[in-house]
Amino acid sequence: MKLVVGLGNPGEGYERTRHNVGFLVVEALARRHDGRFRHAFWRPFRHAACRVEATDVRLIEPTTFMNRSGRAVASAMGRWRVAPEDLVVVYDDVELRLGAVRVRAKGSGGSHNGMKSLAEWLGTRAFPRVRVGVGPRPGGIGLAEFVLGEFEERDVLEMERVVERAADAVESILLNGIDRTMNAFNRPNAENQGERN
Repeated sequence: MKLVVGLGNPGEGYERTRHNVGFLVVEALARRHDGRFRHAFWRPFRHAACRVEATDVRLIEPTTFMNRSGRAVASAMGRWRVAPEDLVVVYDDVELRLGAVRVRAKGSGGSHNGMKSLAEWLGTRAFPRVRVGVGPRPGGIGLAEFVLGEFEERDVLEMERVVERAADAVESILLNGIDRTMNAFNRPNAENQGERN
C-alpha cells in the first residue's frame, strides 16, 4: 500500500489557489485511475482508493488547514499502517518557476507550512516528495497573499500542464522507484521529456 498525499486547504474558496496545487495533482491521479474521493469516517482527510498497475494506492487530501496537515497525514498512515518510505507528498513550491517539477527522496520543506507540520507530526523528513512550481513570487507581494491567490488567467494552461506532469512523476515513483524518477524529472530540460517509465 502506498499513500499519495496532496497538500492544500479545504473549502471552495481555496480550490484554484496556488497553495492547492497538491490537491489538483491527486485529483488528476484519481481521474486517471478511476478513484472517487470520499470523506473518511471520523478522520481529518478525504481519500480515494485506486490501483496504479499492480500497486494499491490511497490518494489523500487533508481536511485540516495547511499548517495542520501533519495531523491528517499521521492519521492516514496509522489507518493503513504505511511507513514513511511508502508515502509520497505533493506540494506547491514558490521557489520553482511555474511549470517545473522536482522530485526528492527526503529533505526540508523550506518555508512551506504544510511540510513543516508533516515533519513535526511524523518525526522525520525522510519521505518522497514532488515539488510543483508555482513561482516566481512578484516583488511587493507577501508569501501568504501569493500562495493563497488564484492563478492568473494567462497561467491557467501552464498550471494544467504542470499538474499533469506532477501526476506523471508520482506514477513514476510508484512504478519505477524514487531514484529513477529523480533522474528522469530533475535533469536539465526534463520538463520537455514527459517521461513516465
